[in-house]
Formats: sequence, structure tokens, C-alpha cells
Amino acid sequence: MTLGKKLMIEEDLIIDEELIEDGQTIVLGISGGPDSVCLFLELVALSKTSKEKGGVGNPIVLAHVNHGLRGDESDADEDFVRALAEKEGLPFEVRRIDASALAREKGLTVEEAGREVRYSFFDELCDKYCNKYDDPVIALAHNLDDQVETIFMRIMRGTGTDGLAGIPKTRKSAGGYIIVRPLLGVSREDIENRLCLYNVTAREDTSNADTEYMRNKIRGRVLPWLKETLGIDPAKSILRLSENAGEDRDYFETVVAEALDEYLEEGDGSAENEDGCLHLPAEMLASVHPAIRHRLIRAVFAELGLEQDIAAVHLASADRLLRTWQEGGEASGKRVEFPFDFTFGIIGKKAVFRSPGAADPDWKPRRRK
Repeated sequence: MTLGKKLMIEEDLIIDEELIEDGQTIVLGISGGPDSVCLFLELVALSKTSKEKGGVGNPIVLAHVNHGLRGDESDADEDFVRALAEKEGLPFEVRRIDASALAREKGLTVEEAGREVRYSFFDELCDKYCNKYDDPVIALAHNLDDQVETIFMRIMRGTGTDGLAGIPKTRKSAGGYIIVRPLLGVSREDIENRLCLYNVTAREDTSNADTEYMRNKIRGRVLPWLKETLGIDPAKSILRLSENAGEDRDYFETVVAEALDEYLEEGDGSAENEDGCLHLPAEMLASVHPAIRHRLIRAVFAELGLEQDIAAVHLASADRLLRTWQEGGEASGKRVEFPFDFTFGIIGKKAVFRSPGAADPDWKPRRRK
């Protein structure tokens, strides 16, 4: 592993600099692989350049999750990232987990369990460091190839049009902090070339070659086969699809945001149960087009902290309950199950969204900041 002596290079940075404001604290999710190491070097260079031009630069906190999946290799990744932090005199935060055991305990895949821990860890660090610095952001190193692979995976799983828009450059975390992806428009090849310019050799995750994982099959077999067989680069077509879907998603998000501003209220409509619940008028929700209704349902659950794993079957159950209520059937007081013990139900004229903590008097909804 070679650490370059000089982190500054004369060429323009390849990251999207507009996603980072001068002075913002950056909680950087870093695995030690080429993408996250490249992002680390670019952010350090960005901060130094800012200071040279009279700015304040960016405090950077390195956040590493050791998933415990590859034994000594995982520990070596952690040591590598620690060395990067020490070289630049930056804070290094690590979370060690047994991802396999956690997945079994929660009934998740290993990937889902690891992702859940990572994002929760990043929020915790933003809470910790925002005591000293205002307005922290979470920076992640997803790249252009990740975008293509993600969209292709979603197509294979029957995603809706929002899923075709792919990974967003920015979004809010469950804790209300902004997540940015400054390398999302950069190819994996360009990242590797950039590391050569920095004279830095990153860690390689041997599990990336394991074709048991769908993403690795798509990356190593499916996309190259399509390119060779069809004579065209499928990545370009997928990215065009993503851009078109992204325009539709932006429009629908505006419509949904306006509806939430007008109609969304806390509680279930009763004086004694205001915590862990949000509600919308049932008539409004039942009457709007399904394209809007389903986005509204997802958005309200996101306000309560559920942003993953809502499937078509859950939305269809909510549709049936609303239709029963609208047609005068017995629906008031009934609920349908959503993932992780979240529920959707009807009380009187209200469509009520409940978190698992709705019965806990100390629980508060994780409303977005």
C-alpha cells in the first residue's frame, strides 16, 4: 500500500465540488476501496485549495464500518483507513459489527444489515460533530458504474419509475442530514486513473469477485455480454433512461411535497395518541391517482423513518383498505402491515400511519429537518 507524499495535484478535481460548501464538516463513509479513497483524497485537496484561496476549508471525519465478513482482510482495511486519517491528522471513527449475525437476528440480508448500520452510524457522527461544527454532510463514494448497476438491478426486480431514476446525488438521511455523492458522475476507470495520479494504492475487496452477489454478476458478466453481443454500450442507454425517469421523479416529488405541506398532521386524530403517528385525510388519499397516492404513502412513512423495502404488495394492501372505506365497507379501525412493524390504517376519516414506537410514550417521530 503506497501513500502518496503529495495530495494536491494541479489538474481540476473530478468530484462535483458544488455539493460541498466551504466550512461544512464532512462525515466521509470510507471502506478503504478505490472509490472511497479517491473521494477522501479529493476532499482533502478541495479543503486545502479552499484555505489557499482564503476560505476556511472543510473539517473531515473518516467513518469506517468493519463488517467482520472477511476476517484479517476486514481488519487490514480498518488499519489502512486509520493510517490515512493519521497521515492527514483527521478524526477516525470506526464501528465494528458481525454483519452475518446481525442479518440473522433481524431477518435481513447481509447487505441490508450492513447498510442499516452504516447509515445509522453516519447519523450518529453528524450528531456528535455538529456540536462543534454547523451543518455537517455525509459524503459517500458511489460512482457512475454503481449507478448503472443499481438501475439494472432495479429493472430485474420490477422497479417503479422512481427506481429507474437511480441513486440521487443528494438526499436526506433518516436523521435529517444531507447525504452527498460527489463521485456519482465519475466512472470507475477514471477513479482508478485518478488514484494513479495521486500515487495511492487502495485496498481491494476480494468479495467483489464473488458471483454469488447479483451486483457482481451484472458487473462482471451481464453488462459486458450485452456490450459484446449488441455492439452498443448498455451503460449509456441505462443512463439516458435514468435521466428521463429523474425528470418525472422531480415533478412528482414537487406534487407530493405540496400535498404533505397542506394535509399532513401528527397523531392519529385522537387526543391521547399523538406520538409515533401521522395522518392524511382518507378521502384525499383515496381519490388521487395511484401514481400520487403511492408516492404519498411512501413519503409519509419516510417521515416516520421507513425509507426502504416498501413493496407493491404493501401499497396494494393500502389501496384495498382505502377502497373498502370509500365504498362504505367496514374499514375504520383496521390496519395493514408494512415492513418493520410499521402500519397503515383508517380511523374515522383519517388515513393513519404508525411507527413501531407509536405505543411508546417516549418515542418521537424522526421528522426530517
